[in-house]
Amino acid sequence: MIAGQVRALIALRWSMVRDRRARASLLVVFFIPVVLALGAIVVGHLLPAPTDNSSLLVIVPALLLTFLVLSVVTPLAAGGGNELYPPDQLVAFPIQFRTTTFASLVLTPLNLAWLFQVLAALGLVSYLSQSTWIACLAASLTVVAFIAFATTLGQTIGWIVIGVRQTTGGRVLSWLTIAVVSVGFLAIFKAGLLTNALDRSPTIWVLGATLRAANGDWLVWGVRTTTLIAGTFGFLATSVFACQWALRQPDKRGHRSKPKATRTASHNKVTTASSLARRIDRAGLWRSPSLRRGVGLLALLPTLTIFLAGSQISLIVLLPGLVAAGSGLLFAINAFCLDGLGALFLSGLPAPAQDWFWRRAQLVAEVASLTSLPVIVIGLARLPHWPSASSVIAVLASACTCIAWITALAMGASVRRPHRALLLGPRDTPAPPGTMALQSVIFSAATTGIGIAFTLTELSGLAWISLVVATGLLTLAARSLRISASVWNEPSQRARVVATVSAG
Repeated sequence: MIAGQVRALIALRWSMVRDRRARASLLVVFFIPVVLALGAIVVGHLLPAPTDNSSLLVIVPALLLTFLVLSVVTPLAAGGGNELYPPDQLVAFPIQFRTTTFASLVLTPLNLAWLFQVLAALGLVSYLSQSTWIACLAASLTVVAFIAFATTLGQTIGWIVIGVRQTTGGRVLSWLTIAVVSVGFLAIFKAGLLTNALDRSPTIWVLGATLRAANGDWLVWGVRTTTLIAGTFGFLATSVFACQWALRQPDKRGHRSKPKATRTASHNKVTTASSLARRIDRAGLWRSPSLRRGVGLLALLPTLTIFLAGSQISLIVLLPGLVAAGSGLLFAINAFCLDGLGALFLSGLPAPAQDWFWRRAQLVAEVASLTSLPVIVIGLARLPHWPSASSVIAVLASACTCIAWITALAMGASVRRPHRALLLGPRDTPAPPGTMALQSVIFSAATTGIGIAFTLTELSGLAWISLVVATGLLTLAARSLRISASVWNEPSQRARVVATVSAG
């Protein structure tokens, strides 16, 4: 029955995609992970055997540990599991809590960071297990069991935290826990004990199981792989109960503070219509708990990682663009959804339609800049040596170009493919899961390509090359924005956007 409900929900979501090109793109997105996973196993097995695998024996446990941390942090950052539909759309239907849990697990591979970690783990483990095809497949099975174990563990913790955070005490407890864990990690790092901690990582136990399969010790491999599978089913059952408990908790966040006193606007400050509209746009952004949390985590986590682990100039050229791409996925691919029902009111105001478009484009660029700026500043400060002027110009040119292209791509998607999304809940997203996955691929490809281009210009040591490349790319981004603005200026298309974001 659970599989039937999940299948019916996916079929209903699929029937809502009426564009043939969109359906073809989604099919490609869904089948690419399977093809890439099989390709990683085959390529890893066919590559020449390593003469010295000591470095890989250190890298693989660290990679698996990173995947475990990512599997736990991602549901927390998303406010719990992913959703096929917003809860208010399913409140009248007998959807079981098991269905919500399994649907969230089904959507997990749509996360690009999750997918890249899986491909790297499968490829490296198959590379280390090159004795026979059977040993390679057995080692890959162990990795798949670990992936399922880590994913269900992360989902369980995510649902528990969501239930705990429904009360004021629970939110305080969660922030204290984060503070204690962060301080503990910082203390271990500063004391130089990080290597010793990694040597005691539980993922070494997983790597040992894969190596036992390569050496023909099938008993130990079978016991450890079976343990991972049993743990997966155990956490799967636990996550169902955690989801049921979390979604049944009354949300007390709206009653945590007393009503604020009425404030009188200052008459000394001149407020124009355009500045007031920009303030309304920003207020529409910060009213959403999912957007506030997303912007904070995007600005904090990469910055903290660079501050602790150090930085390289090639990383600083690439990373701000990826952070900007993440900010685009928070709301920018459906930027006009911030207005909700107010879109009907705004569309009737006697103001130029172009102003609405360019204000929203400015807001997208502001959020992308806000999340990218700390990464750039801390990254440059944590370099071993102060970079040259050409390197700084390459970093700034890469960041500005990525922000411009994310803004252009996001506004194009907002005008041509709007969605109904109120963004009131902690797990709300601006678009359906398939659209989010497709846009993440587009954003990642664009920012990665731009980052690689500016990495090459930085290696040349000539600042004028970076400026020429940035000028060309910025010109193309401006052209894309002008085309999207002309589409928005058409009354029929603008009415379609307003009707979709306000009423669905």
